[in-house]
Amino acid sequence: DIMAKSSQKGFGGRIVLFLICFFLGWLGIDKLYMKGSWKIALVKFLLNFLIIGEIWNIYDMICALLGCYKLNPLE
Repeated sequence: DIMAKSSQKGFGGRIVLFLICFFLGWLGIDKLYMKGSWKIALVKFLLNFLIIGEIWNIYDMICALLGCYKLNPLE
């Protein structure tokens, strides 16, 4: 299950994912790091120009710390 990938890595994996979200998340790199589709990464990058991507990035950072990170939050 893709959602469980970050929680399977343990707390250290969650910290790495959080740092990637924090520094490179606005580019969509966190989606590529979790072996997601480049299309999701591109959508996240483009949504940053509408501020929606920043909200998505904050959501991803919180989920990374809690261990419930998803590649696509709509699924």
